[in-house]
Amino acid sequence: MTHFNRKLPRSLALGAAAALLAACGGGGGDNGSAANPTGRLKLSVTDAPVDDAQAVWVQFRAVEFKPEGAEPVRQDLKDANGNAAPQRINLLPLQDGRAAVLLDGVVLPAGRYEWLRLLVDNEPNVRDSYIEVAGNECELRIPSGDESGLKLIRGFTLPEQGALALTVDFDLRKSIHAPPGQQGSGKNCTQAYMMKPVLRLVQDAEVGGISGTVANSLFTDPACARLVYVFADAAGAAAGTTIPVDYDGTAPDPMAMAKVDQVTGAYKASFLPAGNYTLAFTCSADRMDASDTLAFSAAKGVAVKAGLVTTGVNFP
Repeated sequence: MTHFNRKLPRSLALGAAAALLAACGGGGGDNGSAANPTGRLKLSVTDAPVDDAQAVWVQFRAVEFKPEGAEPVRQDLKDANGNAAPQRINLLPLQDGRAAVLLDGVVLPAGRYEWLRLLVDNEPNVRDSYIEVAGNECELRIPSGDESGLKLIRGFTLPEQGALALTVDFDLRKSIHAPPGQQGSGKNCTQAYMMKPVLRLVQDAEVGGISGTVANSLFTDPACARLVYVFADAAGAAAGTTIPVDYDGTAPDPMAMAKVDQVTGAYKASFLPAGNYTLAFTCSADRMDASDTLAFSAAKGVAVKAGLVTTGVNFP
């Protein structure tokens, strides 16, 4: 087992994900003057499922926002008393539409923004960001996460005297890379795991979701990873026209993967921008860093509308 130096008390690491770990970004509180208008922003994080891990803890320290034509604006995360303090969040439970709040109601200059950047703590041999695998706490290295940060280059506009809610979707299944010899059983943390984050940024008012069930009889291997893959169809194309493939870094890669409950067969894909999608499920033994070719079911086409969950998308 890897042993870490402790930078934060254990209590900070064990907050329930359901409580959403809200951390106000500070900043006072009006809507600015006519010459310097402001707006309020809420920023959350969510996750896609990953196999072979019991927890994936990432310690966030601050968020930087880049207004057009101006220097970046930094917002340190804060504790319940309003003091600057990093927040360690377990990303693994943040599925099925759940999210953890990093900043809530933070006041920023209104206008157009070019990007945002998440700053995370990632010091070697320190218990800040780490992964729990097979009962062991293994170091999780995030290249440049504490220096240049995790940058999301997607523009957005903060309305004057208005509010905007954004969510950063971590796709852990694409992001976590096990060290050589650490796949399968017998993981002992002799080497650090790597996180090369695959992220996307969405505006909460522009996204919807899909839910349904997959019949248990369709999963022939009880130990397989039960997943519904969600692909965004090409602009102007009808729903259900994408040929499902595994993630390989080239189009068409899945936008999201939803885990199927092994008891009920239920699944839910959330934070999907409005548009047409292709869904297919797989029962292949798709583990972290596995290179197996996946076998998919017959695809289903689904249209997603903002603010709505399209229900009843079932695989009987």
